[in-house]
Amino acid sequence: MKFLKRFFAKIESPGEAEFILNFSAYILFLIGFLQSILFAFLLGSFRNFYMDVLLIFIFGLVIRFSRSRVSVILLCIYSLIILIGTTLTWFGIAAGGGNNIFLALFLLLLSIRTTQVNFQFHKLTDTKLVWKNIWVRHLIAIGFAFILFSSFFISFIMISKFLGITEMNSLHGEIIFESFPISYILLLLPGLPWAQKRRMYTVSETFS
Repeated sequence: MKFLKRFFAKIESPGEAEFILNFSAYILFLIGFLQSILFAFLLGSFRNFYMDVLLIFIFGLVIRFSRSRVSVILLCIYSLIILIGTTLTWFGIAAGGGNNIFLALFLLLLSIRTTQVNFQFHKLTDTKLVWKNIWVRHLIAIGFAFILFSSFFISFIMISKFLGITEMNSLHGEIIFESFPISYILLLLPGLPWAQKRRMYTVSETFS
């Protein structure tokens, strides 16, 4: 109960904001871990380990080690798509979405709160955006992500042609098409060589 109270309490310091951001990351890790157990073990096949689970892990990783505002906005969009798909499946309007509407709603609420706290963190630390570095790093990330996506797609076409495969397996489709957003998000991590010299924001001297 204390954790919930602290999680939704008013943010008054950068330390409190960092606590909530780290806590959100750990919650995403937990959701991804539980989902992976469900898909890969309880359903009896690694083919059920969908890329959605990997995306949740990656969002948790980025939020834990980076304070990127782009990543939390993407998390909100992703969570909204998951909720819409689950709702449509729940009411029988569409197929292929999830079945746990409560988890989808929780994920959306968590992402909204995480986004709110992330922006408050940057406001409290008086961070200044370095637009040149932002553009460079995003262009690098998009470029490498597109190369990776294209490589997967071309390789699949060539292998399918060689083996005589005429239909794309759903898991293979997810791997190919979700390789772009997954690699794009990972390539924005601050620990990468081209990112270390190109910080997307600077923190005020008072906070540092």
